[in-house]
Amino acid sequence: MMTCERQQGFTLLEVIIVLGVMGLLLGTAVPLAGAVVQADRRAEASSELADIADALDAYWFDKASFPSGLTDSDFLGVYLQPGPMNTATGDAFRNQPYVFSVSGGIATVYSVGENGVDDGASNEELIVRIHAAVPGTRKTWMRLRWIVELLAEHIEAGGSVAGSWPVVRASIGLGASFDNDGWGNQMQWTAATHTLTSAGADGVFGTGDDITI
Repeated sequence: MMTCERQQGFTLLEVIIVLGVMGLLLGTAVPLAGAVVQADRRAEASSELADIADALDAYWFDKASFPSGLTDSDFLGVYLQPGPMNTATGDAFRNQPYVFSVSGGIATVYSVGENGVDDGASNEELIVRIHAAVPGTRKTWMRLRWIVELLAEHIEAGGSVAGSWPVVRASIGLGASFDNDGWGNQMQWTAATHTLTSAGADGVFGTGDDITI
């Protein structure tokens, strides 16, 4: 009795089915992989922008100004650590620094995002803004609190408070850096009332943001 055995291997139909399934799997996997990469880049950009914002805040606190660029030698490596392969200021979506500008006492830093195109600060999602008024106010109040203590001791000891603020400041033992407030503007001393005034963020005395002790 003769028997028929099926020949081992795949039929053309089976091969076509397998290739079709593989195509479907690849078609699904590639977009998913791309989405994961984009999510990683977004997370990286968000983290780096937060670090840059903190560094710019600290820079203003010390210097009463913002750097001219994120790669300035007195900013990068001093206030902002370069990161692995010097990537701290490099946009995760594009091989060049994050977009940085300063206007009206506000430093703006942003990423061009997934499309890799600079659509402008108002149209980008990954963006941070550092208002000079924030570190400026903090620094001014810290200086004023320190000055109040020294002035009180100076007056109790019978010291003179006559003259301009630089004169009084020197008499209580403070350095020339204390002539200015947190925005880099010279403070105003009124001897008759023993008051010291910062012009505030706008740099103009007599306006609503003045700070007086």
